Amino acid sequence: MINPKNPFTVGKTVPPERFVGRKYEINSTFAQIGNGGHVAIWGGSGMGKSSLLEVLKSPEVWQKRGFDPSGVIIVYFSCLNIEPFLASEFWREILK
Repeated sequence: MINPKNPFTVGKTVPPERFVGRKYEINSTFAQIGNGGHVAIWGGSGMGKSSLLEVLKSPEVWQKRGFDPSGVIIVYFSCLNIEPFLASEFWREILK
């Protein structure tokens, strides 16, 4: 039996067209946004957070769900370089 190559590499994002699964997370995110809410995504290394965010920032995904992507602001921000990680440092970086 041939083992197919795993298309997922830790540290690299999966492009939206190759992203599979996480329908619950995607639907929940759009439900929250549709209700005027905010969304934060967090989790351990290699769980697919960045790939999920790549999907969520795709204008095509927004349009497919009936949202106008021109009316939103998406902040795609990594916290890796904030050391020590403090709320004040986080907001300082966000507001730059």
